[in-house]
Amino acid sequence: MVPKMILKNYPILFIVPAVVLYTVFSVVPSFVGLAAAFTDWSTFYLLKPTYVGLQNFKDLFESTGFLGAIRHTLVYTALHTVFVIALGYGLAIILNNQVKFKNAYRVIIFSPVVINPLVISLVFSALYNPTNGPINTFLRSVGLGSLAQNWLTEPKIALYSVIIMGVWVGLGSTVVIFLAGLQSVSADFYESATIDGAGGLKKFRYITLPLTMHALTINTLLVLISGLNVFGEVYGLTNGGPNGATEVFGTFIFANFSQGMYGYAAAAGLVFTVVVSISSFTLLGLFKKLEVEY
Repeated sequence: MVPKMILKNYPILFIVPAVVLYTVFSVVPSFVGLAAAFTDWSTFYLLKPTYVGLQNFKDLFESTGFLGAIRHTLVYTALHTVFVIALGYGLAIILNNQVKFKNAYRVIIFSPVVINPLVISLVFSALYNPTNGPINTFLRSVGLGSLAQNWLTEPKIALYSVIIMGVWVGLGSTVVIFLAGLQSVSADFYESATIDGAGGLKKFRYITLPLTMHALTINTLLVLISGLNVFGEVYGLTNGGPNGATEVFGTFIFANFSQGMYGYAAAAGLVFTVVVSISSFTLLGLFKKLEVEY
C-alpha cells in the first residue's frame, strides 16, 4: 500500500525534479556569477579569488573591445528588430489571405527556427564566399562585379552580413505569432468597414494594427531580446572578427571566459543582464499603453 501522505502530495513529486534542476543549473550559477563579478577570479586565482569591488566594471568601460561590443550589439539589435518585425508583419498579412500554397510558404518561412544557428552559419558562409559564393558569382554574371564584396572579412560590412542572416532566422516564429494575432480579429470588423467605404489602408490603420497590438508587443519583445542575446550567428560566421568588427556581448563574454578571466566575464554578463532587463521592461511598458481591448 502506498502511504496516504504520498498519495496526497504526489503532484509535488513531479515538480521537485524540475525545481532541483532549475536551481542547480540556473539559480546557483546566477548567484555564483553575481558574486564572481566583484572578484579577480581567473585561472591564476582559481581557488582563492579576491574581492576587488567595482574594478572589473571600471576595466570594462575603459576597454575599447567592450565598448565596441556594446555598440555592435545595439546596432545589430536595432536593425534586426526593425527588419524582422516589418517583414514578419508583411508576410503574415499576405499569408493570412487566400494565397496558393500558403501552407508550403509557412513551412519554408518557419524552417530556420528548427535548424541550429551554427548549421545555418555554414550555409551563409558558403553564400558569402568571396571567390565562388553564389552572391558574388551572380553579381559578376550580371555585370555588377564592382558590387562583389568580401562579405565577412570587410570590417565595414561584416556586421550587416551577419544581420541579414539573423533576420532570415528570426522571421519564422515572428510570422507565426503575427498570423495568430491576425486570425483572432473578427471578420465582422472588416465587413463593417467595407460597408462604410473604408479602403485597405484605413482598415489596416484602424482595425488590423490596433487589434494585433498584443501580437506586435510579444513579437517586438522576443525579437529585441533575441537580438541582444545574439551569439550563434556571430560565432558561426565571424567569431567577432574581423578585428572585432562584429564583436557582440555574447562573443565578448565567451572569449573572456574561455581565456580564464571568469570575474571579468561575469562582470560583463551582469552589465548585459541589466541592459536586457531595462530594454525589455521599457518596451513592454510602452506597448502596454498602446494595446486595445475589444
